[in-house]
Amino acid sequence: MRRSGRLTPLGVLRDARRVLRGGLPAIEARQRERLAALLQHARAHSAFYARLYAGLPQDAGLGSLPPVAKAELMAHFDEWVTDPQVTKDALERFTARQDTIGSDFLGRYVVFTTSGSTGEPTLLVQDRRAVAVMNGLAYARPPYVHPRVLVRMMAKGIRAALVFATGGHFLTTVMYARRVRSVPFRRRYVRFFSVLEPLAQLVQELNGFRPAMVASYASGLEVLAEEQAAGRLRIAPAIVASGGEQLLPAVRRRIEDVFGCPLMELYSASEATPLTLPCRWGEQHLNADWFILEPIDAASNSVPPGVLSHSVLLTNLANFVQPIIRYELGDSVRLGAEPCHCGSPLPTVRIEGRTDEVLRLEGPAGTVALLPMALGTVVEETPGVHRFQVLQTGPAALAVRVEALPGHEARAVEAAVLRRLRAHLDGQGLPGVTLAVDPEPILVNPKGGKLRHVLHAPAGRGQ
Repeated sequence: MRRSGRLTPLGVLRDARRVLRGGLPAIEARQRERLAALLQHARAHSAFYARLYAGLPQDAGLGSLPPVAKAELMAHFDEWVTDPQVTKDALERFTARQDTIGSDFLGRYVVFTTSGSTGEPTLLVQDRRAVAVMNGLAYARPPYVHPRVLVRMMAKGIRAALVFATGGHFLTTVMYARRVRSVPFRRRYVRFFSVLEPLAQLVQELNGFRPAMVASYASGLEVLAEEQAAGRLRIAPAIVASGGEQLLPAVRRRIEDVFGCPLMELYSASEATPLTLPCRWGEQHLNADWFILEPIDAASNSVPPGVLSHSVLLTNLANFVQPIIRYELGDSVRLGAEPCHCGSPLPTVRIEGRTDEVLRLEGPAGTVALLPMALGTVVEETPGVHRFQVLQTGPAALAVRVEALPGHEARAVEAAVLRRLRAHLDGQGLPGVTLAVDPEPILVNPKGGKLRHVLHAPAGRGQ
């Protein structure tokens, strides 16, 4: 394939298989070639990177380039991107509309929004190269599923239930909308369910759909397992998949025991998809021919394989419209020190991601579980919100900490957040839950700068 020429999913698929046959030398060669092309393009077409790399030699190694942070990039967004038609103002108008979910910006770019683990809102633009890599790798290196599980899925009609946040231009929402728009009959066997729905309604809809596979956040699967154990949810999936949140070992065992099927864990990022894919041993393999992860310590020094990092830097070798080069993700990761038993030459990585909590509040009909991603989506999609935290301060009490975007009046943003939360809680059967604004500053975990959006209030902060 040409360095910066047009890519197709089929071309990516063929090259990905060829690279694996070539082993580690082929992976490293692809990395060098693609990194050189990306850096050349970024220097020539991104005013931000041209200024950042001014004075550095053209052949400077990746490790000698300064890392970048989301807040810095978003502050210089129009200089960061390489297409002058892609502006922050235009993208904010585009992503503020519900009817554009699944449509391409300017007819050629796929757009995601995310706050990520650091809580900084980010607009992410994928060009046709990045989308081709996304689709090609998914077909070339699909997540491993045992043949017996595939047979069970086929016997159950191959119906897949995707239980994620809706109402915004999120990665899963956008890609689902694009795929069913291009191939409408996919709706017959892949259906999207919103975590924003009342839990009883979600359970009823899943019972009616009878999925062979359920994919959701770790917290979503945890709550669905509770509903299954209580007898309200009555489904028999052949497999469940978890992504978007850290999955604790005890929670994993509970989910697998209740549903009686294996759980497949996925790790990716809106900035780089698919970042990893699991093998038959359950290890996450980094697609290192297209994405580079650099684990770092608290002083931004490189961390060797086998050691848990303070944070991690990401370089996406596929995306030329919005170059992501040594971009701090905020997750703590551990690169494998030994080759995987599966025989793949791709490195393995284990992740310590965001650990938001399921909140359980008391209502007229009993205890109601609230998914962190649902609460987070309600707050995050409120106009004017920059960063936030939702804290449970009592059996029937929540408090919110909100930072407003520049140009927005803080009191007005806080009032809008409270109104949206009230509507959501009423829909969940929790009309008596009290809401308040907590004046304390948002607490960021000093380890990697990760922000927990939804959690129980620390001791002494309860009401």
